[in-house]
Amino acid sequence: MPDSIDPATAENREAILAEILTLRRILAERAASCPGFERDGGEDVVLMRLCSGLTLAAWDALAREHDLLDWLVMPLRGHPLPYIKRIQKTIRELAHLSDHDHLTGLANRAAFERTLAAELERSTRNGTALSLAILDLDDFKAINDTHGHPCGDEVLRRVAAVLAEAKRTYDFAARIGGEEFALVLPGLGLSRAETAVRRIVSAVAALHVDCGQAVPDLRVTASAGLACTKGKVPLTRDDLFGAADRALYEAKAQGKNRVVKAPLVDLVLPPEDTLVGADEKKFLFTGS
Repeated sequence: MPDSIDPATAENREAILAEILTLRRILAERAASCPGFERDGGEDVVLMRLCSGLTLAAWDALAREHDLLDWLVMPLRGHPLPYIKRIQKTIRELAHLSDHDHLTGLANRAAFERTLAAELERSTRNGTALSLAILDLDDFKAINDTHGHPCGDEVLRRVAAVLAEAKRTYDFAARIGGEEFALVLPGLGLSRAETAVRRIVSAVAALHVDCGQAVPDLRVTASAGLACTKGKVPLTRDDLFGAADRALYEAKAQGKNRVVKAPLVDLVLPPEDTLVGADEKKFLFTGS
């Protein structure tokens, strides 16, 4: 402890920390030994405890060091508004984390599925175009296997940055799988969407990824499948996603590093027998 901290205050702080950690351990053990423990009674509780001599700054340090960020604090003295704003900020940050991929900063799969469903509903209601592109990095497994996962992570971050920079303000970019990304393009028909996605695929191919001295100039390419609806008929999320996914499969089959357009989804919904088998798709995407 720094010399400036009063010994009594330091002792009190350690006692509070020990109490919180003990409570966490007890609750975890109870939940492990009693599978229905967390559902008993169908109620939640808020635990309150007076912590004399503990300042907000001191609590922040403890919370970061011991992963206690899910505990919220309020002062007994002074105006509560700054602390309420702090709680609101924490809630916003948690909401952001729940909807975003921690590695790339793009939206995650859950947020993508909600957004695609909402945009499809808006497209049908207004009779406006909506395009969806699914992009997959070519031979990404070989990058991880040859250069290591940290290098693969850097590739993903760089590709995500290309998507974030290329999209319009009201477009929606997400990482929806390991090396798979999605781009929702409201208001764009097939021709304009193709131009936008081809530009992104070219930008990915132009990347020079520096993974250190062993790999000073790593190159990567992406394949993309593009599907579009004019909003003339109601479509499900799977209708549009399935069409884009099949087009992506075709881009892989044609040699990768390219964009393939699906037929206009309003007019041609693919029959079940055109769905790609998992083993065949794995071979085309990974070469193994």
